[in-house]
Amino acid sequence: MDGQLFSFDLNEFPTDEDATFVECGQTKSDSGRNQFDPFIGQCFLSEEEAFIFYKNYAFRHGFSIHRDRSLKKNGELKRRDFCCQCERKAPLKLVDPFKQQRNRQSVKCECKARICITLKKSSEIFPQEWQITTCVKEHNHELLAPSEVRFLPAYRTVAKKDEDRILLLKEGGLSVRQIMRIMELEKNINHGFLPFIEKDVRNLFTRIRKKDEVNDATHILRYCELSKEENCKFRYSFTVDDQRKLEHIFWSSAHCFDWYQRFGDVVVFDTTYRINAYQMPFGIFVGVNSHGKTVLFGCALLRNETSSAFQWLFKTFLTLMKKQPKTILTDQDPWMSEAIAKEFPGTKHSFCIWHITSKFSGWFTAVLRDQYQAWCADFYELYHLETPQEFEDHWTQVIAKYNLQSNKHVIGLYEIKHFWVPAYLRDFFFGGMTTTGRSESINAFIKRFISSHTNLEKFVKQVDLGIEDIQHKELHDTMLQKYRGSSLRTMSPLEEQACEVLTPFCFKKFQEEFGRATLYSLLHGDGHEFVVKYHKNVDSKKHKVYWDGEAATCGCKHFEFWGILCRHILSVFLHKDCYQIPSMYLPSRWCRDTFQSEEGSQMSDEILVNNLIDDVHCPPISKTKGRPKTKQLKGGREVAPKLKRSCGFCKNVGHNITTCPEKENIDCANNSQKKKKMASSSDMGLNPVFCIKY
Repeated sequence: MDGQLFSFDLNEFPTDEDATFVECGQTKSDSGRNQFDPFIGQCFLSEEEAFIFYKNYAFRHGFSIHRDRSLKKNGELKRRDFCCQCERKAPLKLVDPFKQQRNRQSVKCECKARICITLKKSSEIFPQEWQITTCVKEHNHELLAPSEVRFLPAYRTVAKKDEDRILLLKEGGLSVRQIMRIMELEKNINHGFLPFIEKDVRNLFTRIRKKDEVNDATHILRYCELSKEENCKFRYSFTVDDQRKLEHIFWSSAHCFDWYQRFGDVVVFDTTYRINAYQMPFGIFVGVNSHGKTVLFGCALLRNETSSAFQWLFKTFLTLMKKQPKTILTDQDPWMSEAIAKEFPGTKHSFCIWHITSKFSGWFTAVLRDQYQAWCADFYELYHLETPQEFEDHWTQVIAKYNLQSNKHVIGLYEIKHFWVPAYLRDFFFGGMTTTGRSESINAFIKRFISSHTNLEKFVKQVDLGIEDIQHKELHDTMLQKYRGSSLRTMSPLEEQACEVLTPFCFKKFQEEFGRATLYSLLHGDGHEFVVKYHKNVDSKKHKVYWDGEAATCGCKHFEFWGILCRHILSVFLHKDCYQIPSMYLPSRWCRDTFQSEEGSQMSDEILVNNLIDDVHCPPISKTKGRPKTKQLKGGREVAPKLKRSCGFCKNVGHNITTCPEKENIDCANNSQKKKKMASSSDMGLNPVFCIKY
């Protein structure tokens, strides 16, 4: 007979053309399928060949296999069993009621399907072959369909090339679903037909993370040490506990150090959570540059948020950054406030107003009910009063109006008035900031690339990426400043002087005040004191301005708070024929780079590292503030059974008002479904931050 009898490979899937011989009573496809079924006496040249053959058979029949028992003699493998994945008994699982455990059911059901291969040699002229000596085809469980079997773990694989591509896309900040879709498009396959699923990608990330966790603390410290060697302005310091585990770490890159020397007069400090594998609170020091954009001064990872942790952080910040800020904005954390008062005695501390007003709906909705919106409107007016005396007078009236004299939240707000009322803060420079919102922009950027499973070294590198992003934006703003310039609205020498010195961001603020300065009339002047008032409204507020030809002050304290001259002082300049702004009212922090001084550029090199890097171990999982999620008490809505949604028209379950079958028969159905519009904060002229949360 010429040629081979069978022109197929046992390790390949069968085709209809291969099924040439058909036994009596069988269809062509049945006989083709039986030709690739295992049988006793079937031989293979190697164990791997037998495994691939049985794996292909299992794939066609809807189950998966694994290597099981083996027998060795004199170090040589003589026997191997390939069994169904469901063989053996399901293991008993110990249930601990005090721990959160997955209640995943085992697939083990003592299935007996298997083949056993044995190494045999028939004679000297034939090589050794693996022969099937046991073959059990019956299963005691349901087999999967061809479209379902591909989801079994045994048939899901992530190739090395795919792993590299997945890790690269992950580095770019893409989510798992985005990564899956990109790879489907690159491979030009239908959605859902990759050789792996989302779970396999997440398991890959977990495997990589666990491999790096062994020396995670050492890696981050070595990274900081190398950065220090590359640039002497890089600052970092860390502490360890009694077990040589990393406790706290602070670092500031060279760019951050330079930014702080130029714009460190006002600092916003905030902490965020669940952005690293150890759940260490992440604290950032941010500020605002001359272009009005957020810049980063330094970062810290803390073991906890206690008074001692914050004291170490602020003390380290002061030592490494060489000076304390003039003002600092934070939330209402009592331990943070205590540490700031101790380590920054010359710094004015202020609370973020958003953190205060965001609690109003929970504090006052049940107490005031339909008066809540009116209370928010009155509080908004209180907040914008200019002098402490005005605030004290109106505060008493507003509290009495709503009968809140004994309310504990109102009493608490009044006790900390020096930390949040602008009337008590206008004597200090805050760059116009009243919230910690600037830190959220940096947090949002960093969170694009990291998660609660990110190791420390990768976390620090992503922070450096955020710093580079800030640097490039600053260069872009400088380019626009030179390329576009600023346009003058008048021919005034005051505006022309400000345009030459100030950055476009600050000059725009100056133009807003200068444009309104012409709307104020000078009522009278007594020596160096003047009174100005808005020209239209007779009852408008009068502002006292002091101007002696060199120094100028105003009761609104706009310059002290913002660093930009107010409309009242500029109005006096115009009326008294002042054609040049004194240099003291053009702060260097708002000036163009050519007008800024180089102070702080020559700083002594100092670093607080007194610990051996090689002997530092990974930190434990930090316990953040508040009740753990596993022990949170559930409220009424969480405990109550979920109600099925019903149609808004016929009240029946199973459809909505859009697909209601009865809606077509009634003409007035649309009119009956009109909803009353609830009054919004914009209708009452309120700031959205004072809006009730429905």
